[in-house]
Amino acid sequence: MLNQEFIQKMKTRLEEEKKAVAEKILKLKKPEVDEDNPDLDDLGHDAAEDILEGSLLSVHEEVLEKIDSALGRIADGTYGVCLKCGKSIGLEDLEKEPWAEHCRVCGK
Repeated sequence: MLNQEFIQKMKTRLEEEKKAVAEKILKLKKPEVDEDNPDLDDLGHDAAEDILEGSLLSVHEEVLEKIDSALGRIADGTYGVCLKCGKSIGLEDLEKEPWAEHCRVCGK
């Protein structure tokens, strides 16, 4: 069982991370200003950049969902419990990834 001090520390970290990830998402979703007459190199570069930004956006959105889920588990008192087997998630693992959903055994 996790103590309240540790849970509050993780809640603060999760809220800070949520804010940072949300800002990254907003930045990635911000419309770009198109050039009037881009050359082929610019178009190719832009296409590659769009693919990379789309992948990054997807990763950030997934992390945001996991953060929200972890904050929900804090609210309902199940934070630090593996979603698969119900055993405790190690403190070290929660320190490393505060939104961890699984213990080491189930996470592999």
